[in-house]
Amino acid sequence: MTESTTPDTSAKTDYRSTLNLPDTPFPMRGDLPKREPGWVKEWEDKGIYKKLRDVRKGAPKFVLHDGPPYANGQIHMGHAVNKILKDMIVKARQLKGMDAAYIPGWDCHGLPIENAIEKKFGRKLPRDEMQAKSRAFATEQIDIQRADFKRLGVLGDWDHPYRTMDFSNEADEIRAFKRVVERGFVYRGLKPVYWCFDCGSSLAEFEIEYADKKSQTLDVGFLCAEPARLATAFGLSALTKEAFAVIWTTTAWTIPANQALNLNPELTYALVDTERGLLVLAESLVGKCMERYQLTGKVVATTKGESLAGIQFKHPLAHVDAGYDRFSPIYLADYATAEDGTGLVHSSPAYGVEDFNSCVAHGMAYDDILNPVQGNGAYAPELPLFGGQHIWKACPVIIDALRDAGRLFATENITHSYPHCWRHKTPVIYRAAAQWFIRMDEGEGV
Repeated sequence: MTESTTPDTSAKTDYRSTLNLPDTPFPMRGDLPKREPGWVKEWEDKGIYKKLRDVRKGAPKFVLHDGPPYANGQIHMGHAVNKILKDMIVKARQLKGMDAAYIPGWDCHGLPIENAIEKKFGRKLPRDEMQAKSRAFATEQIDIQRADFKRLGVLGDWDHPYRTMDFSNEADEIRAFKRVVERGFVYRGLKPVYWCFDCGSSLAEFEIEYADKKSQTLDVGFLCAEPARLATAFGLSALTKEAFAVIWTTTAWTIPANQALNLNPELTYALVDTERGLLVLAESLVGKCMERYQLTGKVVATTKGESLAGIQFKHPLAHVDAGYDRFSPIYLADYATAEDGTGLVHSSPAYGVEDFNSCVAHGMAYDDILNPVQGNGAYAPELPLFGGQHIWKACPVIIDALRDAGRLFATENITHSYPHCWRHKTPVIYRAAAQWFIRMDEGEGV
């Protein structure tokens, strides 16, 4: 009987033993969600941050005194990026041989915290109760955020952070402010700022987000109060009809506070003869304007914007109510362009930074700036025709009043990008607010 030579394939081949692989104590899987908390706890139990300070004692100092986040909620991706990047910088300086300290802190004051309390307890809390609840809320949020920042692996003096609500810090702030006041740096001024009617206060630039908003555009005519000067500017001996400077805007609610008109000194402006009078328009926009107004127009003369400076026009509602019987002079401004509209911009200095700067630069005193919109979004009760109305609801009313007054040349609905409050998701406006400023260009030397 012959013995079989068929190989036995029942036994598995150990291919791993045939390879020259490195042998390390590292696990095959990172499993970081489970392992990272253990590392952070180990660092804390061993007092790694304190040991790092001891090792570098006497070395050149590098101190990152953190710009504090608000103590008003759980951390988000923005917090994480901020803290991790700072931690990288501090650790890099430590590796460089420096005594690199990271001092964390929290901002415990301001609208973000007050807004959280108002959402929870309402808006009509007494001052002392609001402050007490805000302090307790901030303390709670600091503990939550601190635990999360540690979880990110950020090393720092977490046991001794600075908090703006610490009484010692508040006292030091008052002492420092006293010195600034005594040296003449502090003054009260006026400046248009973003204003939220729901917050009832101004907003910083970073508190603004943009969203679509429906608005009505309007082309409005301002009757010339000095026809002889206007004729001379256009090289004419006289005007044969009433003349109007026509502006285009998307903010009808600003018309009651108009105090000036802006033209670009370098643009060419045309005097256009139409069945509704002589119209001052940017020459390059005459065709579009005639189409929008459904008028037939003939250009009578042209001139540069600089020759129109100072000519007085009347508020479009001047003949409707004595409260609007005032002049709107032409001021020259580079921000008036011929990209759209009419090439002319109406100026309500309380409701626009460029308008404000232009009017003030031309000699308008702060006390003369009209600011009828109150903090809640309603016009002051004494405003003629529209007093007491909320500005958003007043827009169609204002447009109707201009139409009835014979000063409305066109209007249409548009959807455009518009600034909104990041908390309330509601439209905001620019509104002149009296504020305290610290001057950086004058005063006694420090």
